[in-house]
Amino acid sequence: MNTEEQFLENFIKGERFIRKYKLYLVSFVIIFVLWLIVSFVMDTIKESNVRESNEIYANLLVKNDDKILLDKLKNKNLNLYAIFLMQKLTQNPTNTQILQELNALSENEKIEPLFRNIIALANNDKSIFLKDYAKILEAYVLLEQKKIEEANVLLAQIKSNTPLEKIAKNLKHYQGISQ
Repeated sequence: MNTEEQFLENFIKGERFIRKYKLYLVSFVIIFVLWLIVSFVMDTIKESNVRESNEIYANLLVKNDDKILLDKLKNKNLNLYAIFLMQKLTQNPTNTQILQELNALSENEKIEPLFRNIIALANNDKSIFLKDYAKILEAYVLLEQKKIEEANVLLAQIKSNTPLEKIAKNLKHYQGISQ
């Protein structure tokens, strides 16, 4: 068999393969092209929303009391809205209206978990964010009151992979609590 015959044979095999799987190949190409188009459109929309949210936030920094801009930001980007409220809260820590709004936001599922923890800290709630730190402070108070057993229980709850582990071990050691 010479090369022309081999080429012709391979061409016929390829043609049969394409004819047999034509529907699958065309479907795959169409789905891939649609996926590319949808992902491009979604990225463009997301980028536009971020840009618009940032513009609204920048305008709010200039005009603090603009209710229309505040509502726009709340509808566009709840996380940025929470940051703005936190900033206003630092300027006026006794403002109960802002605290109530932040408390309502902390229960919203659209808010990032990190912001929920930060909001919980602003409301003086217990936060997972500083859970181990709070345990160390509680244990220290218990150690000052000579309640060594209770402090030992709290210090034992601090996981070994946290940065506060050394502090917990030191508190156990200096108060005569052995591991």
